[in-house]
Parts: sequence; C-alpha cells; structure tokens
Amino acid sequence: MHNAANGIKVFTLGDNKNSKNGVIADLESKSYTFDEVIDIIGFGRTTLHIFIASSIIMMAVLNETMGISIVIPAAQCDLNLSPTDKGILTGVSFAGIIVSSHFWGYMADTKGRRRTLIVSLYLTAICALVSGLSINFSMMVIMRFLVGVFISAPSATIFAYLGEFFKTVNRTLVITYASVAVGLSAVFTATTGWFVLSYDWSLDVPGTELVLRPWRLLFFVYTLPTLIGACWLTVLPESPKFYLSRGRESEAYSILVRLFLENHPNATADDFVVKHITPEAGQKDRSTGRCGSRGCWQVVKSMWNQTVPLFQRPNALNFIVCCVVQFGLFVVSAGMGLWFPDIINRLTALNVSDVTVCEALNASASKENEIALEAQFITVNAVCNDNINERVFIYAITLGGLYTALYLAMSVLMKKLGRKCLVAFNLFFSGFSGIVLQFVDNPYITVGLFCSFLVFAGTSISVLNGATVSIFPTNVRAMAVCLSLMMGRLGSVFGSNLVGLIMEQNCTLTFYLFASGSIICAALTLVLPS
Repeated sequence: MHNAANGIKVFTLGDNKNSKNGVIADLESKSYTFDEVIDIIGFGRTTLHIFIASSIIMMAVLNETMGISIVIPAAQCDLNLSPTDKGILTGVSFAGIIVSSHFWGYMADTKGRRRTLIVSLYLTAICALVSGLSINFSMMVIMRFLVGVFISAPSATIFAYLGEFFKTVNRTLVITYASVAVGLSAVFTATTGWFVLSYDWSLDVPGTELVLRPWRLLFFVYTLPTLIGACWLTVLPESPKFYLSRGRESEAYSILVRLFLENHPNATADDFVVKHITPEAGQKDRSTGRCGSRGCWQVVKSMWNQTVPLFQRPNALNFIVCCVVQFGLFVVSAGMGLWFPDIINRLTALNVSDVTVCEALNASASKENEIALEAQFITVNAVCNDNINERVFIYAITLGGLYTALYLAMSVLMKKLGRKCLVAFNLFFSGFSGIVLQFVDNPYITVGLFCSFLVFAGTSISVLNGATVSIFPTNVRAMAVCLSLMMGRLGSVFGSNLVGLIMEQNCTLTFYLFASGSIICAALTLVLPS
C-alpha cells in the first residue's frame, strides 16, 4: 500500500494504531529512510550471522574458481592431461561465469537475492562433487564449466545481499571486512592442498574405471564452504530492500520487525515505530504480478528491461566506469596473477642475483630453448609426474596472507581516507610497483614489488564491488554487480592470454602495459561518487 503525505510518496509497512501517547503517534506517522530504519534496528545476532555466512560464500567462490589450479597438476596423470587440456580446465570455469552473469543478475533482481544464492550454491556443490569423480578430460571440462555457470550467481549477488542489511555509508566498509575471506581462501586452498596431496594412496571402485586418489578428495574439501554457505542461508532472511523494491511491503516489514526484536530482547513488535519508508531515489514501484510472466520471449524481454536502466541517466556513466575499472583490475590481479607462480619459479630456478625480472625471464627462456633442442636428440621413456613442488603452496599461502593483511588494513584506513581515495591510492601504488619492478635487481625486493603489483590491484576489486552496491538503486543493483564482474572475468581471460602472447617477446612492454592499466583505473575511480 502506498500513501502520500505532504506530496511525498512512501511505502506503508504497517497499519497505524491510535496511541494515547502523542509522541509515539508522531513517530509512527513519520516516513523513514532505509538507513534510518537500519539505525533503529541496530546490529545484532542475525546481522552477524549474515556477515559470517556471506564471508564463507565469498570464500567458496574463490575455492571453486581458483582451487582448480592446485588440483590440475595432481590430476594430470590420471586424466591424461596435455598442457592444452590443463589450460582449458584452468579457464573453463571463468567461461561459465561470463556466459551466465547476465541471467543471474536478472534472477537476483527479480526473484530474490537469498533464493538465487541458495539454488546456485547447491547446484555448484553438486557439480563440484561430480567433477571430483571425473574419469576423463571431457567429463571434467563439462562439470567445471557448469561449476562456473552456477558459481557466477554468488560471486556477485552476495555483495548485494550483504550490503543491503547495512547503511549506505557502511556498505563498502562491511564488504571490505567480509572480503578478508578472499585472502583466507587462498591460504585455505594452499594449506589443505599441501596436506591432502602429501599422501599417496589409491582405491579402485569395483565395476567402474574410477580410481579414488587424494586429488579427488581435495575437490570435496574445497566444496565444504559452498555447502556450509547454502545451508546457513536457509535459516537467514531475504533482503528487506529487495522486497521493498518489488512492492512486497508486508514481507519486508516482517523481516525488519524480526531483526528489531532479535536485537532488542525486551522489546515488542509495538515498540518498532517504523510504519513508512521513503523509497530511494529513482526507484519505481513494481508489483509482483509482472514477474509471473511465462514464455521464453517474456523472460528475454524482462531481462532487457532490467538491463536498460543501467545505460540510462543517472546510472550510465557510473556503470561504464565500474565495468572498465573492473576489467582493468582483473587484467592485472588475475591475468598476471595466474602467471605469478610460473614467473617466480623461473626466477628462483636460475639461482642468479643482480639481474632484473625481465633479464631473468629472458635468460630462463633461453635456457629452456636449449634444453628443448637437446631433448630432440635424446630418446627417453617419459614417465608422468604428478608431484607438486612445495614452492607452489608457499607462494599461494604468502599471497593469501598478503591479501588478508591488506584487506584488514584497508578496513581501518577506509574510515579515514574514504573509499575513493583509498582505491585510487591502491591502484596507483600497484602501477608504480609494476614499473619500478623492472629496474630492481635484488631478488627479495623484486618478489615484494611483484606481490604489491598484484595484491594492491586485487584487493581493490571488493572495494569496487562495495561501491557498486552503494551507487546503484536496489532494483538494478545485482544486475550492475553481475555485469561489472562479468567484464572483470573477461579481463582475467584477456590478461592471462596477453601475458602468454607477448611476455616472451617483449617482457618490458608487458609490465608497462599492465602497470599503465592500474594507473588508468586509478584515475577513472575518481569519476565515481564518494
């Protein structure tokens, strides 16, 4: 129901009751903004559960997309994987995310954040567990692609869901705190991978070609956060802001009262003075009736109508900037990051000092070419080796620790510096590190600058997601996050392929291009609202 008071349109959440107390009657007739409602409700048990569950889901997303890079080397002998096969398996999940992002953004904005998250997380878990039972490359590719398709929903929707339980000014800060789980995910995948893969055992399954080995168990371990997050969400409420954006005021009111009573144990429902909420700027009233349309064409038309507002004023400029910056961040942090273990491995394998990173990489490439030429004249019986060098785990744990520490530091600094300045500084420092990296010949400083180059860009992704949640109205918020992250995934694919194409031919140009990308993104973030 909607009332008009003094010409202002409001959402009526409950019926006004006559009160003997004139002050209470005045309070109940007041129209509150959603941020004022959150202040009245306060922070309590359910909000804390939402925060922790969201962090676990963020961790699950990284486990499912990046954990495969640890599993593949251990599975290459059992599945007879060629270098090309391993490259496909590394990127196929990102392909699934890219092709499904638009659909999941539509579902989250029209059917609900919580429902979309629960369904997609359970489907992700099923496909991930089945992929752990793959008996050949084709089966593994199909299942990992489906994992990407389904994990695409929580990878973006969780930011909208979490942010909508907090005030606008606090959303980016809360999302940054929750994103500590991103760093913990890298530590979790590396440490559990190191532990599980340290064992060497096998178990034949009678009547099948399946042989159980430690790398299959690792898939089950990596899927645990996905299952925990899905189960936890079943007892948590839907976003009240979503219900308000769809015209479902009574359901929003029930959730708000529930949160208020849980945070104020001695209060009653009558003590909750909020009866009217003022809609956010640019939000249109939407009835649930239009969501029930049937037919493929109607769904396509509805998705189009859900997307168009992002390219109209006042959203168009902010949306384009978010997409471009997200693309650049993933180019640097994920595109170059996928090559980080290989580059560091090549640097340390040479056992030389007083050379820059590009000089070391060029020397490494020359050495590999000599070995390849010698191998042409030597005939050996190749034996498949699925052992993983311990340095891979050490590098992953180190990067995860740096991500965790920087996320915590950013959470503290954000209140003092502001979101815009913090992201701009991070990206500028990332670009600066990438440029200086080429002139340093101390191996320890080189590794430190390389880590700074990747980590300062990578941590900015979650801050930008928090900004996206704050900038766009509720009815298109999940779509905005999903599509901007889709551009980011494209950036990771573009960046990793670009490194593979030009690093060997022109190492210096490669680092200049990637570092310049960070600096350009730093400038673009200044266009976004504070």
